[in-house]
Amino acid sequence: MIEWVLTTVVVALASTYITISIEKSRGVVAPDIHKPGKPRIPRTAGPAFMITLFAGLILSLTSNTTLVTYHILAAMIAGAIGLYDDFRGLRALWKVALLTLPSLPILLGIAYVPRPYVPLVGFLRIHLVYPLLLPLAYTVSINAYNMIDTHNGIAVTAALTSSIALLVSSVIDKPQPLNEGFIFALFVVFFLLSYLPFNIYPSKIFNGNSGSFILGSLIASQAVLLRREYLALMLYIPLVINGFSILTSIGGFKNKESVPRPVVLTEDARIAPNKSGRTPVTLVQLLVLRNPLTEKDLIKLYNLLILLNTLFSLITYNILTNMQ
Repeated sequence: MIEWVLTTVVVALASTYITISIEKSRGVVAPDIHKPGKPRIPRTAGPAFMITLFAGLILSLTSNTTLVTYHILAAMIAGAIGLYDDFRGLRALWKVALLTLPSLPILLGIAYVPRPYVPLVGFLRIHLVYPLLLPLAYTVSINAYNMIDTHNGIAVTAALTSSIALLVSSVIDKPQPLNEGFIFALFVVFFLLSYLPFNIYPSKIFNGNSGSFILGSLIASQAVLLRREYLALMLYIPLVINGFSILTSIGGFKNKESVPRPVVLTEDARIAPNKSGRTPVTLVQLLVLRNPLTEKDLIKLYNLLILLNTLFSLITYNILTNMQ
């Protein structure tokens, strides 16, 4: 276990430093549009994420943790799709279809238990339905994280708090996680803890689509391996609200470039809602609807919302589980 933690931390830190340096030197940068002057920073942490996943893959193969191998492969597939999207671009509907592919290693390796636990109900027997739901679960999770990745650190904070909640729940509540669930969960938690300082306000590097795709895949995999699908649904509430609001307000899946930004930067460097009627409705837009906020204050408020939902979900899940 110590080998996993140390390797993850060292590789995540080193690969992120190297990625930042290379992208700066080669001009692979993008403007941080919510800051005065729109400073340009490295545009995607995808390469660093993929290197860290590859290190985890090697560890899983050498330690014979087969289930972890399948789930890391799933995240790497999501990352590969994201890297292509970062540098070449994918149409929105193609993106939705391709993001079902990360579930393939899990399906082929049968790296799941088709008996999810629902508090007050018990274990569901959905052996035929569960494999059909997995591709949908991965594409929803990945798209949800991609849609909230709008400001410094928000997506990574959401992933980290959810990861910790899923891990804590698996220690104190039923059902029993798969044997390798703890190893995978610790890998994800220490990976995110190592990377977070580079992405929190003010970010030194963007996640890129590759980074947010990997985040969504990792959280979905944790829910599967720790057998916390119901808790994961509760943790996703802010993300689902955000994603549903966007899709309904713009009329379906569309590329970001074709949709007006939901917020604008005011002259006094505050974030305010875009008054255009064609803008998508997002959680960020709703948070600044009454009072424009600085980006730092907006991020604090958004992270507080995520943290409160995480605590509420974890406590509620624990209460309902113990009532049965």
